[in-house]
Amino acid sequence: MFSFGSGVVSWSSKKQPTVALSNTEAEYKGVIIVACEIVWLQKLFSDLGQSVDALVVIYCDNISSILLANNSVYHVRTKHIEVHYHFIKEKVLAKEINLIHVSTKDQVVDIFTKALGIDKFKKF
Repeated sequence: MFSFGSGVVSWSSKKQPTVALSNTEAEYKGVIIVACEIVWLQKLFSDLGQSVDALVVIYCDNISSILLANNSVYHVRTKHIEVHYHFIKEKVLAKEINLIHVSTKDQVVDIFTKALGIDKFKKF
């Protein structure tokens, strides 16, 4: 879900196109999809004459994915992840995107992807 000010401008929910070998890899790939959408939205806002100069924040509930994106060192454990998926590392290291951990219980985007109990639904 992408918000600009207090309004939602875009959201998406779909199955990932490839099989992940771990939860970290699945979350990492999800973050890359988000980063690509951010780049597209920044270009759209720029074309509309509204530049986005602020650091973009992505909330992720997987600490391992955040650590992987923030680490510029190549790891043998991640060699199976295709090169184009490391796009997020470039954005994080260039300080264009900041990945922040959010607890699973506070993941607002669940309202689009899961059946929620009444309390959680009202909260979001």
